[in-house]
Amino acid sequence: MTAKETEKFSLEIKRLLKAPRDRVYAAWTDPAQMKQWFGPENVETHELVADVRVGGKFRWGLSNSEGEKMTAVGEYRELQPGKKIVFTWQWENDEDWKNHISVVTVELDDRDGGTELRLVHEQFPNEQSRDGHNQGWNSALDKLEKFVSR
Repeated sequence: MTAKETEKFSLEIKRLLKAPRDRVYAAWTDPAQMKQWFGPENVETHELVADVRVGGKFRWGLSNSEGEKMTAVGEYRELQPGKKIVFTWQWENDEDWKNHISVVTVELDDRDGGTELRLVHEQFPNEQSRDGHNQGWNSALDKLEKFVSR
């Protein structure tokens, strides 16, 4: 795949969160906290299992706004406390995602008054999937922002 194609099938989102890095990292790595914010606004989470260690798995079962049940699964690849989280991301029972795994990288840096979060999601199967995830992640990060700054 060329660099241009790679770019076409990836997204990057940056946010400044009014919370310390450790607080933001905990929101991503503590399953009890994840359950309170993870996922877009119009989605209902049924199951969120996160074995947060390198090689550990996560599973997120949800219903979307149309009531369709979906499940995302992945594996944690890298964890740097307070700094970085890397995990794979794949939708079960979705033809576009059959034999296809994407990678999510979340990086945290100190900024005045808070934490800069940089989320990169790479290796989507197509542009439609990338655009849908761009909306989904932005909505989820809105919820995260409220969650960590309260």
